[in-house]
Amino acid sequence: EEGDYFKSEWLKPYTKAPPLDTMRVYGGSDYAVTADGGDFTVHAVVGLDPEGRMYLLDLWRKQASSDMWIESFCDMVLQWKPMAWAEEQGQIKSGVGPFLERRMRERRAYTVREQFPTRGDKAIRAQSIRSSMAMNGLYVPMNAPWYADLRSELLSFPAGKHDDQVDALGLVGQLLDRMQAGVKAKSQERKPRDRWDAVFDDDGDELNWKTA
Repeated sequence: EEGDYFKSEWLKPYTKAPPLDTMRVYGGSDYAVTADGGDFTVHAVVGLDPEGRMYLLDLWRKQASSDMWIESFCDMVLQWKPMAWAEEQGQIKSGVGPFLERRMRERRAYTVREQFPTRGDKAIRAQSIRSSMAMNGLYVPMNAPWYADLRSELLSFPAGKHDDQVDALGLVGQLLDRMQAGVKAKSQERKPRDRWDAVFDDDGDELNWKTA
């Protein structure tokens, strides 16, 4: 219940994320090449706020054929407009890559796709996201329909039945060194004018050069 590799206290619930225009948004996908292979395809979208805290903004997980998850990938890119998207190199070279690129162009779902080679076991590949979660936590939408499955998978990793969501988050974690934190919203407060401006202000007569 408390977790081994991932700790329950690292999951920080939220009900409303910071404004999107103050965040830097990134994504990561763990692709299942076949629809009936028992594996899930997972797309994860993470945003960084101005303090560098990670918010899990969206998650798509389904045992689906490649044409279905490619469409959902394009949907998420169009919705969230991520700066970059992480994926595993071997999966994209298995024949899905050209179809994915064509649909992205057709739908104008543009983002920078960063491919990472498969190295080590799953625990090693998830180390980057684990370290970041240990330091700053991962803010998760506790009312999302997929939250319970995500929490169960994280806390049972690496002994759980499924680890596709961990793989997708692990790929996002490999982007961490290249990520930028969000930007603070610009203040709307109006700056006061200096005294020299007031000389040419037509609102009053006492300092107006036009006054006789």
